[in-house]
Amino acid sequence: MINNKMHIVNDLKSLVINYIPKDVAEEFFKSLEEDVTLNTDKECVIPDLDKSQVEYKIPKGIKYRLLIDKTITHCEKLLEDEQFFKLVLDLSQLMLFAGENAFSLELAENLLVKFNQLNKRDAIAAETNLMISKIYWAQAYWDECMQYISEASNIFQSFESKAGIAKCENMLGTLYGEKGEFDKAQKHFVNALIYLKEEDDILSHAMVLTNLGIISTVQGDFEKAIWNYKNSIERYVSINDNRRLSRTYHNIGMLYTRMEKYDAALDEFNKCITISLENDYLSNCAVAYIGKAFIYTKLKNSSLAEAYINKAMEIAYKINDTLSIADIYKIKGMINTDLENFSLSEEFFEDSIRLNRDIENKLNEAESSAEMSKMLRNNNRKEEAEKYSSAADDFFNDLKGE
Repeated sequence: MINNKMHIVNDLKSLVINYIPKDVAEEFFKSLEEDVTLNTDKECVIPDLDKSQVEYKIPKGIKYRLLIDKTITHCEKLLEDEQFFKLVLDLSQLMLFAGENAFSLELAENLLVKFNQLNKRDAIAAETNLMISKIYWAQAYWDECMQYISEASNIFQSFESKAGIAKCENMLGTLYGEKGEFDKAQKHFVNALIYLKEEDDILSHAMVLTNLGIISTVQGDFEKAIWNYKNSIERYVSINDNRRLSRTYHNIGMLYTRMEKYDAALDEFNKCITISLENDYLSNCAVAYIGKAFIYTKLKNSSLAEAYINKAMEIAYKINDTLSIADIYKIKGMINTDLENFSLSEEFFEDSIRLNRDIENKLNEAESSAEMSKMLRNNNRKEEAEKYSSAADDFFNDLKGE
């Protein structure tokens, strides 16, 4: 494994030298090798709960592959087409929960091929398009996400499925929410509630309430956010949906983080992680680890912050979660600011800002710019800091309607 890594490093050096002067490249790689070996150099006493979380062994995808392939082959012989298609769609959703995005996409795309061959445009075909939109959303591929939402919506509209249209409205809301366009997001969530009849679809109703809670959190309406989260939790519990229940605990943790109630936030993140570790819900683990790492930077516990953010990076890389990776770079920048590794801190903030700009995540770009500004001001680089603080202020003032 080490030799493999060294081969890649050597290949990378050879590649970069083709683009920039050799002496500049060599200096860059020298500093890079120093950067990646930096650590806190502090004794880190990790409590048992934190130790069990950061030492979690990520499941290997091959295990899922064997199980799912054998299940599909066996059940195809036993089930009628419609039931078989529903099973495969559920398996695609399960793989997305488990962080196996590529396999999830493969299952859903294979279903679409079958539907196209059968000229099938019914609820299952629409749900499959919506499933693919979720996979692309998780990787911040917004154009592809929008394309499949539109196709799902067209199919649902063709047979006037209000519940289906509501699901598409909810998905559109999550897309705009991740891009930081919160007014658009809220409009779509409200539209979803208009289409929904709760007695027909408890899950969809709960998901919309959760998403409205997120919007209220960002807008600073914490009382409304708590109301939405509590109502969504009741519904998730009633239908035994642990995956979404755990994610809502994470969302409440984010709410308490914004309120600077860090102990309460850690409790909620731990609830999320406990359920997610038991079920291998990798994407939930990643975001909750990021949440805990952020709090530990605020509590000036660099060792624990670094332990959690490195584990989050391990998971985010496995599941190709670009949104989380951009957030991870921001927190790595904050950790290194606390450790007075200012050059490395600046690089991480720049990486975060670039990634967030590439994926059009305006909120996270503004947050990373604000952190960069603080670091630069503390290093008497006020003119450079002003550029980043202005960019952040412009976004937050728009958010407040100022």
